[in-house]
Amino acid sequence: MFQIKNAIAKGLISAIKIICPKDEDLWVANDIPYNYLHWQNDIRIAWAVFSQNIVTSGGYRDNTGLRQVSHYLNPSTCFPPRLLSDSEHSIALRHILAIKTISMLDHPCLVLEDDVIVRDENMFCYLLGALTANCKDRVFYDLCDNYIPISATKAKPFYDGPLRYSINEIAITRTLMAYAISPRTARIILDSFHHYSLPIDMQIQVILSSMSMPGLSLISSPFVHGSKTGAFSSSIL
Repeated sequence: MFQIKNAIAKGLISAIKIICPKDEDLWVANDIPYNYLHWQNDIRIAWAVFSQNIVTSGGYRDNTGLRQVSHYLNPSTCFPPRLLSDSEHSIALRHILAIKTISMLDHPCLVLEDDVIVRDENMFCYLLGALTANCKDRVFYDLCDNYIPISATKAKPFYDGPLRYSINEIAITRTLMAYAISPRTARIILDSFHHYSLPIDMQIQVILSSMSMPGLSLISSPFVHGSKTGAFSSSIL
């Protein structure tokens, strides 16, 4: 909380909701079913983004640089069907509740996972002001750090003061560590959220891909994954 005290003092944060019910209570309140039978079809729907995320994460290079992903990546080998773990269900239910909560509000919201660290307080404050003033409907704001980099060859830049985004014809969920959406966008997502079969970051990607929803990905984020850097462990574990 100390990392955002200045933003609160400046009036940039009007309310904070911490989603921490017990998993059993989340299951009772959730009306979006888990259906593992959709795994392969869901992977296929968003495969263009999933395969690009694999390449930009640095796993597939040769001496000529990045090759064409279609030549050697395959959905069934990269993502063989499996059941989700208890932790993955818990994370999914919390993000579903977050999106439902946003859909009932009248202002845009920033969603942060429990392992977020604010590494640049000034940029964080500017981001909050920019989202408050101009969070667009039917646009998904991917605000995570560079854990999965943006493809430099496909990035179309958009600048908002110190914020540098990549414009994506199809919104990208590299992870769900940090993202922002308007209430209308939340309602649009919920209208297409008929089930989940994948980890929630991938499932949201399926929805965004199926709707061809555009997005902005923040290239230099004020946030960093605390659990990925070893600063601390995610409480979901």
